[in-house]
Amino acid sequence: MSVGFGTGTDARADNKNVKGDPFMRLSKLFATLIVVALAATQAGARERLDPGFEKLVDRYLTEIRGVGVQREPDTMSAESFAAKVEKSRELLAELEAIDRDELAFVQDIDWRFLKSLLESRIIEGEDVQRWRQDPRTYLNNRDVAFKVIADPRPVNTRAAELVDDLELLVVRLENAERNLDQHIPRWVELSNVFIDGFMVVLENELPPFAERVSDTGLRARLMGASRDGIAALGDYRRFINEELPNRADGDYAIGEETFNALMEKKYLLPDDSIHLRRIARGAPGFNRLPAYHDWGWKQFNIVLQHLEVKANRIDPERSWLEIIKAEKEDHFFAEQLVYKHLEASRASRQWVIDNDLVTIPWDDDDGIMQAADPSLWASQWWGWGPSVPNGSEYRKAAWTVIPVSPDWPEDVAESNLSEKDASFMYVIATHEVYPGHLLQRLYQNTLDRPLRVYESSYSNQAWCYYVEWELTPDPKYGWYPEDKQDVYELEMLRAKLWRMGRVIIDSGLHTGRMSYDEALDLESNTIGFVRRGAQINIDGITSRVGTTMSAPTVGYFQWMLLREDYFQKMRELDQKGSLKDFHDRVYKIGFLPIVLVREEMFHDLEEEFGKR
Repeated sequence: MSVGFGTGTDARADNKNVKGDPFMRLSKLFATLIVVALAATQAGARERLDPGFEKLVDRYLTEIRGVGVQREPDTMSAESFAAKVEKSRELLAELEAIDRDELAFVQDIDWRFLKSLLESRIIEGEDVQRWRQDPRTYLNNRDVAFKVIADPRPVNTRAAELVDDLELLVVRLENAERNLDQHIPRWVELSNVFIDGFMVVLENELPPFAERVSDTGLRARLMGASRDGIAALGDYRRFINEELPNRADGDYAIGEETFNALMEKKYLLPDDSIHLRRIARGAPGFNRLPAYHDWGWKQFNIVLQHLEVKANRIDPERSWLEIIKAEKEDHFFAEQLVYKHLEASRASRQWVIDNDLVTIPWDDDDGIMQAADPSLWASQWWGWGPSVPNGSEYRKAAWTVIPVSPDWPEDVAESNLSEKDASFMYVIATHEVYPGHLLQRLYQNTLDRPLRVYESSYSNQAWCYYVEWELTPDPKYGWYPEDKQDVYELEMLRAKLWRMGRVIIDSGLHTGRMSYDEALDLESNTIGFVRRGAQINIDGITSRVGTTMSAPTVGYFQWMLLREDYFQKMRELDQKGSLKDFHDRVYKIGFLPIVLVREEMFHDLEEEFGKR
C-alpha cells in the first residue's frame, strides 16, 4: 500500500514523481517512517504491561493465595481469617484506583478476573465462614500425603517441607478448637474418617519415606514432627466428638442474597443475556434465584425425557435406570480397579491425538491412576481428576480413585464397585484426564499471566462437562466401544442428569427450598446412585460455598454458545474455523470466567484476521 499526502492522487503517478525527484523521495520516506513509528508506538502502548498492576497481582498471589517462598504460613487463627478479608478489601481498593485506560488488553482482562476473585473472597469471608463450622478446614492431609507418596522433587526437599507442614498442623488444630463455634453433626462424622485416615498415613506411609531421607538430623526432626502431629490429631478427634457438640447448632445454608451475589461477582454470569437464554432455554434472570432453582428443574426434566427416549430404543421393556443397573452388575474386581482406569487414562491421550481435538505439545506428559490415600476415603465416592501443583514444571499426574475400604460391609463394597464400572469409567475418563482436567492444568502451568497460572474459575469444570457430554459420546470420535455405544450414552445422560440435579440441590439446600432428605431422595431414587454415594455427593454441595457445585452447569451452556459464536466470528472475518482451533484458543487463554474468555478470544481473532 502506498502512502500519499493528498486525496484522489494516482498512486502510480505519485510513485513516478518520487522516483524522479530525490527531495520527494526523501520526503516520502520520512513520512512513511513517521507513520510506521506512530503505529508501532500505538501498538506498544496497547501491549506494554503496566508494572503497577503486575505488582498488585504478585501481592495478591503472595498475600492472599500464599504463593511463593515469601509467603507467611497460614495458621488459620480467627485473626488470620479476618486479616485476609481486610487484605482483600485493601487490594480491591488499590485495584479500583488503577486507570484501566493505561492497561494492556490482557491486563484489563486480568483486572476484571482479579476483581471477581477479591469481591467473592470478601463475600465468602464475611457471609459464609466455613472455618467456624467445618473441622476438615484445618487438616492439611492432601499436602502431606502428596509430599510423602507422589511428589517428584528430591526426598530431602520434601522432608524439610513436611516438617513445616506438620508443625503448622499442630498450630492449626489448636486454633480450630478456639474457632469452631457451630456444630454440624454430619461434618463431624466425615471429619472422623478424614482424621483417622490422616493418622494412618503418618503411621504407615511416612516412616518408610523418612528412611529415605539422607540427612539424619532432618530425618529425626521429621519423625518427631510426625509424632506430634499424630498426638494433635488424636486430641482434635476427641474435641470434635466431645466438646464441639455442646456448641451452637450450625447451618450450612448461605441464603439467597449471598447466593445471587456470588453468581454475579464470582462468575460474572450475565443476568439476562438473550443468547444465553436461548441456548439454555432459560427464563429472564434464570441464573439468579428464584428463577435459577426452577431452571434447574426444567433442565433436569429435559434430560430425563432424553433418557426415557434413549432407553426405549434400547429395550422398550425396561426403564433407563434398569438398563444402567443391569450393565453395572458386570463391574471390575477390586484388584483391577486402578489398572483398568490407568489404561483408560492413557488411552484418552491417544484418543485426543487420533481425533485431532486439541494440540498436546509435549511428549513427556502422562496421566495414570492411583488409589486415594486413607485420609481421603470419605471425600468422594468415585474420585477426582489428576493434577500437578500450580506452577509446577512436572507433567506427570495421577487420576485418583476411591478404593474399596477393607472395613466396609460387603454390600457397601459391592455397591461402590458397581458405580465404578466400565460404563462410568468411559463416560468420565476424558473429563478427568485428556482433554479434561489434566490437560487443562498442563496448559495452565505454561501461561505467561501469573494470575491465570494460580487461579481458574467455574469454567474449568464447565469445560469438562462440554468434553463429557459433547465430544466423548460422539460416535465419529470412537471413544465408546462400538458394541456399548448405546448403553454408555445412557450412562452419559445419567451423568448429565446428575449435574442438572446439582443446580436443584445447590440452590435448594443453600436457600431452604429443599431439605437434606429431599436431596437424598432425588440423588438415590431418581438419579439412581446408591445411598452412600448420594450422601457423599450432597455433602460435597453443602460443605462448599453455595454456587460452587452448580455454576459449572450454567458454564456448559456458555461454552456451547461460545463455540457457535466462534464459527460465526470466523465467517465474519472471512476465515474457516475449526473445532481444534477453537479448543486450542480456549486452552491458551486459560479458564477464566467465560465472558472474559469470549472477549479475549474475539479480540485475538480481530487482531489476527480483522480488516483495518
